[in-house]
Formats: sequence, structure tokens, C-alpha cells
Amino acid sequence: MALMRKRRLALAAASMMLVAAAPAFCKFFPEPILADDPLLAASGSPFPSGMGSSLEYGDYALRTDYVDDFYFRLGASPVFAASGNSFALGGLFESILMCSIVPSDQDAASIAHFWMNDVQFQYGLYASCALPIAASWRPHLLAEYSRASEHPFVGRDYSQVATDVLRVGLDFPELREGSFGLLCEFAFGYHQLFDGIWQSGLPQSRISWILQPTAEAQYALKADLSLVARLYPEIFVDRFSGSIDADYYAEAGLAFERGEASTEVLFTFYESRDSEILAGEATPAMRAGFAVRFSVDRAEPRPERP
Repeated sequence: MALMRKRRLALAAASMMLVAAAPAFCKFFPEPILADDPLLAASGSPFPSGMGSSLEYGDYALRTDYVDDFYFRLGASPVFAASGNSFALGGLFESILMCSIVPSDQDAASIAHFWMNDVQFQYGLYASCALPIAASWRPHLLAEYSRASEHPFVGRDYSQVATDVLRVGLDFPELREGSFGLLCEFAFGYHQLFDGIWQSGLPQSRISWILQPTAEAQYALKADLSLVARLYPEIFVDRFSGSIDADYYAEAGLAFERGEASTEVLFTFYESRDSEILAGEATPAMRAGFAVRFSVDRAEPRPERP
């Protein structure tokens, strides 16, 4: 059983990946390495090679506020094409319905407005290529172009910041020792394409150059039960001040796996010194709570990576 194989991600229409993103504040929703690296999910057969899907419910029960309360996250990560264990091209589409309590100075027009404050879309194209550095050590070279757009329904004046990223990175081979497995990834990217290339004129995120080290660990308790933990820090240059800043996301919990399906019960944590969620003001954010994630990976089994 390869580490993270029975894992998630994603849903939807590949055509949506090519639709221009609308204005958004685009809160950080990180992607597991399986979504970033389609070669991990590819079956080695020609087009198409595999499809993963997931449904997640998260509730910030331990720390929340009127801006951000709970969310539903639905996604798919198809592998469009693959060449053996050497190259794969994939995609990602996610729809995240984020719900928050209407502030006390506002009236909810209906129960729908109370429960449905905004929806966010995340989508992109991902490629990975195995580097033949050594027969027993083949890291994957990654390339990505992705976007995110949020569409508020009601509530306070949400910011209208656009986010897209061009990113390259390395996904390192699994480190395995008995029941323990570890995946690591290191990526470098640039967040100003809307303004710099597309000349969109939309307000830009404060994030410009970005480093994204990622670690995913799994410890098998028994055949179908594991402990999992994932760390997703974002270290970046603030495009307005030129200073170095960072956002943090982490999750840890239990993963129950049966065949191609898995269920994860997770503790989640998110922190940002300025989430940019509200217009005209710096909006620090610290969220902590729980999530349940149902995932299916329909990619055919492939040989263990060297």
C-alpha cells in the first residue's frame, strides 16, 4: 500500500480550469501532495489515467469568529495523461462553500443567506516528471498553474482580491521505515500573474514570491487504520511592504481505509497575520476545529516508487 495512495482529491469539470477567475480573497486551502503530483496517482496507462474525488466538511469548533465558521469542500483531481512512471499531466477542481454567521448588525434575508455566505473555486493544471538521478532515488519535478476565486453571497464587505500562481517544485521519494511513511515536497512560485501578465486591473493579493515546503506523514496502526499528519506552511514576500511573512495550515488525525475509499477524521488549524478576507483592513485569522473527509482514488495500482 503506497503512502497517500488511497487519498483524495478532487472533482469536477476539466473545462472549468480554463475559465477566467473572478475577484476573490481566496483563503488558503492547501492540496495534499497527491493532487500536486499527478505522477503519484497515474496508473501508467495512456489517456485518461485516473481520477480522485473527495468530500470534506470542516467546522471551526475550537476557534472561530463571525467571518468564518464552517465549510463544505468538494473536489476532483483527474490524471489526464501519463507515460509510464516518467511523466503525468493532471488537473484539479474544487468547490468550497464557506459559511459564516451573519454579523449582529445585519439581518439575514433568508435561511439561505445565513447558511451560504460565499463559494470559492480552486482549479489548475499540474505536471510531474521523474528525474533519473539514481536508480533508487527518483524525485519528481513539478510544474503548476492554478487559480482561486471567491464569490461572496451576503455579509460584510469581503475583499475582492485575485489570486493565481505559477509554481515549480520537487516531490521527493517516500521515506519508509516499518509502519511509518513520509512524503516531502518543496515548491517555489509567483503570485502576480493577473496583474503582471494578464493586465486584469483586479486588486492583487499581498503575496508575491512564495516558498511552500510540505510534509505528509502516515503511521499504520493496523491494516486499515493509520495516523496521518500534514503541514502546509506558506512563506512569502509581502508585495506591499517587501517583508517576509508566512501563513500556516496543519491537519492531523485518523485515516480509515477500505479498498479505494478512505475516511479521515482530522484536527485542522489555520493562521494568517492578514487573511485579506475583509476589504479595507488587515484581518488576522486563527481557525482551529475538526474536519471529516471522504475520499476515493480510482487510479489503478502502480508499482512502488524506488
